[in-house]
Amino acid sequence: MKAVAKHLSEHDVARIKRAAKLGAALREAYAEVLAEPCPQSMLDLLDELRAQESKQTKRKD
Repeated sequence: MKAVAKHLSEHDVARIKRAAKLGAALREAYAEVLAEPCPQSMLDLLDELRAQESKQTKRKD
């Protein structure tokens, strides 16, 4: 990045650094949420949607 940074303005470099910090924060937050268990109501909804999709697929065949 140092070679590229020579051609960028201070504003652009600051924007890139902010984006990198934001990206790191988003990855950290996603990792925390990913480790949490899914509520049963969401799992039930997913099962219901899969069943509906299966019925629709069978009708089309």
